[in-house]
Amino acid sequence: MNTTTNTITGGSVGGPVVQARSIHGGVHIHPGPAQRWQRPAQLPRPATVFVDRTAEQATVTATLAAGRIAVLVGPDGIGRTALAARVLRAHDEPGGYLAADLRPAAGRAPVALEVLGGWLRALGAPQVPERLDEAQGLWRTLSAARRPAVLLAGALDDTLVGDLLPAAGCRTVVTAPAPLSGLVPHGAVHLDLGPLPAGDAGDLLAALACRELERGDWPGVERLVEVCAGLPIAIGLAAAQLQLDPDLTPAHLAHTLTPSTAASRSHPVEKAVHRALDQAHARLDDTHAAAYRVLGALPPVPVDAFLLAAATGTDPATAAAHLAALERRHLTATAGEGPTGPRHRLPGPGHDHAAALATALDGPRAATDTVLRALSWWVGAAETAGALASARRPLLAPDAALATIGHPPFTGAAGARTWLDAQEPLVRPLVDAAARASHHTLVWRAALALWPLVLAGRDYPLWLWLYRLALDAVRQDPDAPPAALRQTLNSLAIGLRATGHHDEALDLLHVALASADTDPADDAALSRAQHLHDIGATRHDAGHPESARAPLEEALRLRRELGYVRGVALTEIVLAGVLADLGETRPALALLRRARQALAGESLEAMRALAWTGRVLAGAGHPVLAGRVLGAAQDAAEALGNVLWSARLREWRALACEAAGRPAAAYQLFAASLEAYTAAASSSDVRRLARHLERLTGPAGRSPT
Repeated sequence: MNTTTNTITGGSVGGPVVQARSIHGGVHIHPGPAQRWQRPAQLPRPATVFVDRTAEQATVTATLAAGRIAVLVGPDGIGRTALAARVLRAHDEPGGYLAADLRPAAGRAPVALEVLGGWLRALGAPQVPERLDEAQGLWRTLSAARRPAVLLAGALDDTLVGDLLPAAGCRTVVTAPAPLSGLVPHGAVHLDLGPLPAGDAGDLLAALACRELERGDWPGVERLVEVCAGLPIAIGLAAAQLQLDPDLTPAHLAHTLTPSTAASRSHPVEKAVHRALDQAHARLDDTHAAAYRVLGALPPVPVDAFLLAAATGTDPATAAAHLAALERRHLTATAGEGPTGPRHRLPGPGHDHAAALATALDGPRAATDTVLRALSWWVGAAETAGALASARRPLLAPDAALATIGHPPFTGAAGARTWLDAQEPLVRPLVDAAARASHHTLVWRAALALWPLVLAGRDYPLWLWLYRLALDAVRQDPDAPPAALRQTLNSLAIGLRATGHHDEALDLLHVALASADTDPADDAALSRAQHLHDIGATRHDAGHPESARAPLEEALRLRRELGYVRGVALTEIVLAGVLADLGETRPALALLRRARQALAGESLEAMRALAWTGRVLAGAGHPVLAGRVLGAAQDAAEALGNVLWSARLREWRALACEAAGRPAAAYQLFAASLEAYTAAASSSDVRRLARHLERLTGPAGRSPT
């Protein structure tokens, strides 16, 4: 008897492993899908000059090293976020850095699911769950695996912070204007931040102003930092004025900042910040000052030169000059690089200040017109981008009037997709602003234009929120064409189907179908075919293939009559799955063969057709051939980085292996599929895979060998 021994010394082996007594033929190992995530770097840009806070830095560092949550408490402008970012950035995190601003903006507080959606996408999640508990579960899973550092800035609600806490082991800093007692049970340690000492505040002022101060200047410096209440934000604004006006002395600036009457604001910190902001605004030339107020009139979103140009009625070059001037005065901060250049935003106190000035100096009507100009340009650009980036045949043409407002900041389909992807942080604030101002047309047009972004991101809370809002808007818009209602209903129904709300989705689709049936417009037939397709797909997803067949066959007939080749192929894929479930293998395979030929130039759709071909073969009793076809489809899915399809194909390959009498291989593939579905936060799929594994383990609870 021969004995074989395998020994590994001095290290470990990673990657796929095959353990077998004998192997006949080839071994085909499918690698996991390539990671398409990039290490996030969401912390604010580091301060170029940082003084004092040595003891605080040491305390925060020790708190984090002990596995505790650090909560930095102090008023706005005290430097909480700068200190937090400095401490976090001092330790290189392999999982990157995630940050969220939790201060209410435009009267609206952040929602946990929105914040988690952004973080999950940053960590590479292929979709965002609809439910908060599922999103939190995925967040804890991914944060445990990636170990990002987390900054939660401007927190007012300890419940919201608790909903956002990552897995244990992730360094987490919270900044807040007041203590958050509800975080103490989570292991939080509070640290109060006070104003900078006079000497350090003077050093910061001199360093930022780029001045060599003489001994005679120091009494004025001491008075100036006293007027600024030792607040870094106010000191920075004062330093910008000293740097840009060489004839201005610290003493004179301190005199102009000193209130001559009893201040109307109660808190000395607030008085100091607003005095400094008032003075900085007063020293701007008229055009830069007007741009500052325009930024206050807009929702607090990252603004690039194109968006500001639209809001101010100027050109991007002029707007870029405004942003550069405001940054030199420390009135704005960069908010990262966008597809068209740097983005800027007003810090929290700055936005409140600029918004108040916009209303007081320019009037409420001017502020409203500013927002309307910006929204109109943004929606027009989104419509142009959506038309270029989407393979979906539109049921509604872009608005020609919106398309003429300015020039789109992109060219070609690739540029349009890049620009659309970068709009995600702007979607909720801008569409919400349009809704609150009752700009109903802009709301539903924005939602329809953003379809490629929504479909690619699969952020289901955003998806359902956006199209529910759009549906309300299109129903209130007396000028909305019937096609707008139908496309909005269809877009919302697809999101509902994806989240398992089949009955509600079908109700909406039947409303859309009824509208198409009574609409004499030329495009109504195309719309009717779309709704029939989605009714059939929804019934099939709900487990009713027998009632899915008729609407799909009618959709196929209409699309063939209309010459919509791509639409024909997509309906053929869905109908093939229905026919396979009904036991009609040959016609199902014929449909899939035609669909693959028609979609040869589209990698994703061609992969779907190939995957369904393997699925149909497996159901028809050809598990070996099905395994080969499904293996090729899985290779294609993983080359595309499509996590959900990769998980689904592992499951289908497992079923084929089980049918071929290979339970051990089936178990391994089911386990890999379960892991992938878990990472994708697809709860219904996770439950189904768990049942598959339970079936294979049997009563003894042992996996097959």
